[in-house]
Amino acid sequence: MKQDLRVKKTKKAIRHALLRLVDKKTFARISVSDICDEAEINRGTFYLHYTDKFDLLEKIQQELLDHLWMIVTTRMTEKINVLTEKPDTLKIFATELFHYLDQEADLFYMLLVNTVDPSFHNRLKGLIQKNMERLSHPAEEPVSFHVDYVMAYVTSAIVGMLQHWLANGRKIPPEEMALLVVKINLNGPMKMMSGE
Repeated sequence: MKQDLRVKKTKKAIRHALLRLVDKKTFARISVSDICDEAEINRGTFYLHYTDKFDLLEKIQQELLDHLWMIVTTRMTEKINVLTEKPDTLKIFATELFHYLDQEADLFYMLLVNTVDPSFHNRLKGLIQKNMERLSHPAEEPVSFHVDYVMAYVTSAIVGMLQHWLANGRKIPPEEMALLVVKINLNGPMKMMSGE
């Protein structure tokens, strides 16, 4: 148990070191030595957990995405057509999601605003799309619109809102952001902009 706690503390120190460093210089200019110096650990300790700085970044991203997926699959179990009739269920889900995003805001900021790894945008969009596909009607049912364009619109809009929220210092509380996302998704942006 003590060792697990020590490992957690070390990984947390490494992550915080990376966060401090990306505020000072680009990820490309950061070395493992820089991370170790900033975290006050030796290189051997770093290499016990990560093969290099890219592995560190990959593991951070995967952990964030895995946690998001866990929230999504736990909270959203009904099909989209059912969920649109349950705004309270959507709000509970969105609130939990924004609380997690707020809790890990420094890491999401690093990945989405500082764009330390531009591929994270696409990975996040992929997760949103995967969830939408999971909650959509079966593929056998004919659709009268271009689903791929709807997916592109929705995923880009959600990631864009998240980037904007992070870039503006998260001034809107998670609960209010959750309500805003639910309203936009249920009513559409044009209706929201017209004040209806």
